[in-house]
Amino acid sequence: MFENLSLFYYNKGLQQARESRISTAAKTLVKAVSYDRGNIQAWNLAGLCYYRLGEYKSAAYCWTQSLRQVPENNGATTYLADLQNALEETDPYFSRVLSLCRQQHYRQAAGILSKEICSRFALSAALWNYLGVIHLLSGRTNAAVKCWQTVLSIDKSNVAATRYLEAVEHRLSCKLLKWKEKLWMRIAKATQKDDAER
Repeated sequence: MFENLSLFYYNKGLQQARESRISTAAKTLVKAVSYDRGNIQAWNLAGLCYYRLGEYKSAAYCWTQSLRQVPENNGATTYLADLQNALEETDPYFSRVLSLCRQQHYRQAAGILSKEICSRFALSAALWNYLGVIHLLSGRTNAAVKCWQTVLSIDKSNVAATRYLEAVEHRLSCKLLKWKEKLWMRIAKATQKDDAER
């Protein structure tokens, strides 16, 4: 009975992943393995979902659990090795980005994050979200919006990217209203000045 529930949630999670709803798929796959800890397909797919979300510790945990069930001829071996190599290669760059952000050198930080880290983890929603925030801090709103749109192409159910985009939209709406008020004030002053000169 529990194996059937596990298979049901695995198939549901697989469909959600195919629809680019990765956050939702990860939660569904966790249900699958809660009903059958021996479901290595669910463990491996959950790991891949967490990897795409940028939750690397969760991804590694899932793949480790998969390997505990089936240690040989398991794709999780390759996934873990690739993840470990990528993290080791990018660790110095993560430190540099953090240091630059602390010094408020956001453009430099964004450049390193984009070139050296996001290029290795191209489908990482979390990294694209961070890059968007750094772009916004550097005053590059359009670049930030593009990052968050990339996140939503990876994971349509990504709450953080949705909130960031809504906040930027609200912020831009407020700016437009202020500009509109200033423009009307200028027009009113110009009209009063013209009336006074007549």
